[in-house]
Amino acid sequence: MTDLLLAVLCSLCVGVIFKVAALRDLDRVALLTVNYAVAVGLASVLLRGQAAPWEALAVPGLLALGVGTGILFIVGYLAFGYAVEVAGMSLAVGVMRVSVVVPVTASWLIWREIPTSGQGVGLGLAALAFFLIAYRPAAASVHGRALREFGVLAALFSVNGLADVLIKSFNELYGATYETASFLLIVFSVAFVLGAIPTVRTGLRTQRWPSPQTLGLGLALGAFNYGSAEFFLRAIDVLPGPLVFPANHIALILGSALLGVTIWRERPSRLNWAGLGLAAAALLLLSL
Repeated sequence: MTDLLLAVLCSLCVGVIFKVAALRDLDRVALLTVNYAVAVGLASVLLRGQAAPWEALAVPGLLALGVGTGILFIVGYLAFGYAVEVAGMSLAVGVMRVSVVVPVTASWLIWREIPTSGQGVGLGLAALAFFLIAYRPAAASVHGRALREFGVLAALFSVNGLADVLIKSFNELYGATYETASFLLIVFSVAFVLGAIPTVRTGLRTQRWPSPQTLGLGLALGAFNYGSAEFFLRAIDVLPGPLVFPANHIALILGSALLGVTIWRERPSRLNWAGLGLAAAALLLLSL
């Protein structure tokens, strides 16, 4: 249970870093570039001495999956950072977690993994939860703010869900042959390159390079991202999946809402709160 708690805390720290970066108007692309540099370094250490990651580059389908997932990873984190800024940490995390409905639906339609009746209800609740979380009252429509917030939350939902579908595709098509760490090394490398290109180009053109604060938060982001995955995998090893998955997701939704309300004075509407509650119920049903 300690590993699960640490996984949740690391994930909450990721959200806090994005919130702090938004409040201080830091360069998100540079922040993510440093984050993925840390991820590439850690993945390289884990695969030290193994040829598998470089052999995977010779497989066109696997390479395409890795490149596509890498693009979605960095786009998804950019969307998450923007969503935290315009909609608040609680709603951004809620939408990111409820996007699990996308890979669950894909597993049903593509790989014929028929959901149980409880999971079917969970799919419906998750879809309703998204619209309640993303809902904005008419009063918030000044200067198109409501539409902008809904759009960024919809983008976050779609990109995060599609990234999970590509990871599922890797497991189905290549998981028996190649290590997951090999695939993730490709993914992280692509995301790092995509972030490094505009960061370096901007630095060369303007001589304005990422600030020490951006670099420090980027390193922390990479460390907490790694810690989240590491502790989550440890929890899965000792606790049953039907407990770990919903407990992790629901704790993140509730923890993010608590942080947003108490620290940054975020004020979700009643419908937003209802959406967060439905999201928690949907995640519990989808994990059955």
